[in-house]
Amino acid sequence: MDPELVVRLFRDADAAPLTDLLHEAYAELGAAGLNYTAVDQGVETTRARAGAGRCWVVESGDRLVGTLTISLPPSAGLAMLTAAARQERRAWLNQVAVSPSFRSLGIATDLWRRGREWALAQGATSVGVDTAVDADHLVQLYAAWGFAGAETIHWAGKTYDSVVMTRPLGEQDT
Repeated sequence: MDPELVVRLFRDADAAPLTDLLHEAYAELGAAGLNYTAVDQGVETTRARAGAGRCWVVESGDRLVGTLTISLPPSAGLAMLTAAARQERRAWLNQVAVSPSFRSLGIATDLWRRGREWALAQGATSVGVDTAVDADHLVQLYAAWGFAGAETIHWAGKTYDSVVMTRPLGEQDT
């Protein structure tokens, strides 16, 4: 990852710029008809989602260019939709985003490493993620990170079905 980039934990003052980053990063998914929450969520939703787990942000100068949140346990809403989120000691990957102009620099990979290390330190033995079935590039990214498809769910109000993917954590993640 570029040494000019700074990775740190989310602070409350980041809520508005993080919302802007999420809108930018998820715009192409929204344009494809996938109404992810991050496409148009408000600042309070950003604050709540970032505060529901461990959230990192990546800065370039005075601009946020990347983020990842991982939760342990997963949200209650998710646990109502899938048994995968109810599994003991399973963390959940949420709101991974990198500004389009900063992609391919290793930002998401670095954040994912931090997320795994944090989850392991909290006692997690596996991680889950859900994303739109039709978001091929995200499904492929998560598969490259070692996730395997478990089931399909549908969030209320969404225009798409989501694939639930899971991955064990272990020594290879430290």
